[in-house]
Order: sequence, then C-alpha cells, then structure tokens
Amino acid sequence: MYLEPTARLALYVEDGLGKGSCKTADGLLRYGRNPIVAVIDSTCAGKSIEAVSGIKYNAPIVSSVKEAISLGATTFVLGGTYVGNNAMPDFWKRDIKQAIAGKLDIVNGLHDLLVDDPEIAKSAKEHGVRLYDVRLPPDGLPIGSGRAMSVSPRTILTVGTDSNIGKMTTSCELVKEALKKGYRSKMIATGQTGILVSGEGICIDRVIGDFMAGAVEQMVIDAGDDYDYLFVEGQGALAHPGFSGVTLSLLHGCCPKGMVLCHEVIRKKMRKLPYPLPSLAASIQAYEQAAQLVAPSKVLAVAVNTGGLSEDEAESALADISVSTGLPCNDPVRFGCENIFDAILNYEETRVAPNKS
Repeated sequence: MYLEPTARLALYVEDGLGKGSCKTADGLLRYGRNPIVAVIDSTCAGKSIEAVSGIKYNAPIVSSVKEAISLGATTFVLGGTYVGNNAMPDFWKRDIKQAIAGKLDIVNGLHDLLVDDPEIAKSAKEHGVRLYDVRLPPDGLPIGSGRAMSVSPRTILTVGTDSNIGKMTTSCELVKEALKKGYRSKMIATGQTGILVSGEGICIDRVIGDFMAGAVEQMVIDAGDDYDYLFVEGQGALAHPGFSGVTLSLLHGCCPKGMVLCHEVIRKKMRKLPYPLPSLAASIQAYEQAAQLVAPSKVLAVAVNTGGLSEDEAESALADISVSTGLPCNDPVRFGCENIFDAILNYEETRVAPNKS
C-alpha cells in the first residue's frame, strides 16, 4: 500500500493545477481516501481549488513545500507531470529533497523512478523516509491465457476514443453507482492514479509487453468471487499509436463482459497528435472487433466528458450521441452515471443478481 491510512497528503502540482497536466492530483482530490492538507502550486497560491480546477475540495493552495509541512503534511505526492520528455527539472528535485528533509514520505507515479536517482535515494535514507515508485511492477507476472473469461464477477472495461479522456474517472463513478445499488464492486486499477485511489493495482504501462495482458488477467482472477462487478480501469486508446499496445493488452487480458466507451465532446484531435479523433461509430466497431479475437464483448454505453459546454449544450450533445450510437450516455461527473450502470445491469441481469449480504 503506497498511502498509509494515516497519511496526510501534500499534492505537488507546480504550475499544473487546472491545466490538464495533473491527473494524479485531480484523481486524489475527487476520489482519494486520505486527507489532503495542501496543494502546492506557486502560480495560483491563495486561490481555491474549485476556482482553479473545478473540483470541490476544501484545502489551501500554497506556494512552497515548507507551507505544506507547516499544515501537517506527512506524505508528498507528485501529483502532476512536467512539460516535455526531458529529465526531471532541477526545481522538482529541489522541492522533493526539501520534502524529504521535512520527513515527508514521497509518492511518485512518474516513469522517472526516484530510487534510481542517487541524490534523492541518499537523502531519503539519511532522513529515514520512504520512496514509493508506484509504477514499479511486481515480479513473477504471467503471460495472458484467457483465464479471465471464466471468472464469476461481471468484468467491465472502460475504453476511449483517445488517451487521458476519463477512463479512470468513469470506473470510479461506476463503482460508486454499483455500490449504491447494492452490488459488491471494485475497480481493478491499472494506472498510477487508480492505484493511489484504490490502494492496490499494477501500472500496466510499466510492465514488459509480453506480460501486460497476464498482469490484468491475474488481478481479475485474484479478485475471486468476492464481487459482483469488476470495473477495469482502461488505459490509452486503440486509435492512439503511442498507447494502443497497452489498450489491447487490457482488452485481451481482462476479457470483459462489456465495455463503456469514454469520449470528450470538445476534443477534436488526438492528444499530442495532429490527426482527428476517430468517430464514435468507428471506435465502437474497433473495440468490439478486437475483443472478438479472444472473448466477445460489446460497448454498452458512452461516458462523455462535457467540460467546456454549458449545461444546455451538454444535454444537447448527450442526446445527439445517444441517438447516433443507439446507446445510453451521460457525463458521470456532471450528471451521474445511473443510466450507464443500468445499461450494464440490464445486459447482465439474466446472469447476475446483487448479493446484499
């Protein structure tokens, strides 16, 4: 477990809050189990989290690590990413070492592993604090074999028209909705933010290619018969060349009974790429055809991010998408996901009943 139940968090998002570059911080603010005592971003210190990010959370935005420590933080979480593909900026390392000197444990979801940085590792050892590199995969992972087809929980995978488009958020919201309706449910976390939110999981994008499908297959099997629904956190998109390998491994590894397609209305181009998003119809067809190669599965609903639209515009967009796809759709954060879960429930209702014990 990377976040102890007693951990009090300082989220480090320097120059990133509200800019789409701090998915980990956003996820913890929305769904995290630990109290967040401060968000560190000197560019908007003193403002409210809601005003900057749209997320309702009552914690101050501060300008320094020192301020976060004074507010009682015990754990320093790297909640964002830095710009570009270069090495970690010097000011990030400076602030991490300041947090270590303040006796804060460090939680890192980036591909840059802190245990591999000699200065940071040495400082952590000297000050007796722990470095948690969330992306490090466990040893002994199997190769995928299709065993997830035989599990008793209904497995639902979130997929997307692009990367970074709401798959973890939709998974979290579906778990909440299922629990509210009396179904034993959990999220199978496959990314760093999902792991910090749920308390367990494997970062699939760090697993060696041959074992990615096996890793998610193993997590689904390990969940056993303790759940009615398993919502597998999707990654990437089949249409995105940078991440399609991870997406396909998840699809074939978890052998979902159904899928929920995630989409963002105002996004017109693939993330960090010059070409347009595939149509919803093309995406649905691609996911269903790819699933068919191992275990048949259907897209049952569409989860839509309507950010940037007025409420009237959002409702109109949702109606249009529902008509064009013939599927239920909703914005899980803005309007809830009851009809999305109902579509999943109705599809499975002859094969599963809630266990309310």
